[in-house]
Amino acid sequence: MVNRIVISESKIKAMLNITNSQSTPTQPGLQVMWQVPVNTLYTHTIGCNSKLSNLRFAYNGQLVPAWLESINNDTATIWIKMPVSIPANSSIALNLYSNSTLNFDGVYWGEAPQLSSTYGQYDNGASVFNNYWNFAGTAVPSGWTLPTGWSVNNGLTTASDTGTIYYVYYSTNSTPPIIEDFYSNLPKNTGSSWNQFFGFVTTPGNRLGWNSYSASGGSSNGQWGMLTSNYGSGGSSTTNFTNTYSGSGIYSVYYTSTSSASLSFNYGSLVDTVTTYIPSSIPPGGYQLSGASFTIQWLRTRAYPPNGVMPTVELM
Repeated sequence: MVNRIVISESKIKAMLNITNSQSTPTQPGLQVMWQVPVNTLYTHTIGCNSKLSNLRFAYNGQLVPAWLESINNDTATIWIKMPVSIPANSSIALNLYSNSTLNFDGVYWGEAPQLSSTYGQYDNGASVFNNYWNFAGTAVPSGWTLPTGWSVNNGLTTASDTGTIYYVYYSTNSTPPIIEDFYSNLPKNTGSSWNQFFGFVTTPGNRLGWNSYSASGGSSNGQWGMLTSNYGSGGSSTTNFTNTYSGSGIYSVYYTSTSSASLSFNYGSLVDTVTTYIPSSIPPGGYQLSGASFTIQWLRTRAYPPNGVMPTVELM
């Protein structure tokens, strides 16, 4: 597919200055998050519509894949896949266009699956992120193994109160440094005994990510925090529930290295860092022993920015 942009309303454009402030270059294909007030987009790109569906991003005349994650509190969260490496302590420029004749195309400009009237209609996350699944329809995506009671129906939904441990996992391992994000409604369970996990996992028990555990008043108090283990290698585990979360939001696992991993909720500060029992490679997945059902709306892995610092985006 030829991706050279043709915009008849060429005057309707702005420039994005994307700056890498770190002493090492970014890798090509780095996904850069841009959170921008919608009113700012209206001001800089005349003709931008309320759904932001008529935007396009380009570099040297070539379209660049980008994905609209959300519009909340008049702020849009957009992910842009960088076409080139950004050198250390340097910037590159992208053009941002709007055109009244355009809509999401699901290739170069798309939106999160739950934002469309038809689930996943314009979702181009697979064009933007290292790995991406929105679990659209009812078929199990290629490479995924689902256990009894788990189902796909415009999202991945767990079983409820099974009493038996069940694993779900992808066929291909991830290696650090990498970040996994998933959008879910993780429940604050209040039962006397339950155990749920989602992040990176293998059977019989290597784990790295979000865990909710309670048995006769366990330490997590019904909420979610870090668990890492190398049980699959005959090892042990550690947990960190200093900061606990539950409810709808974006849950991130920062698989920084084999000696450090952290969590983040809704792109906040890194929390619950652990430094022991971290596997050397592990695929996305989860498990459930018992507890309330929850749904993973979408799941992705993305590149780790230099020193964990995201490049900044300035609309010119």
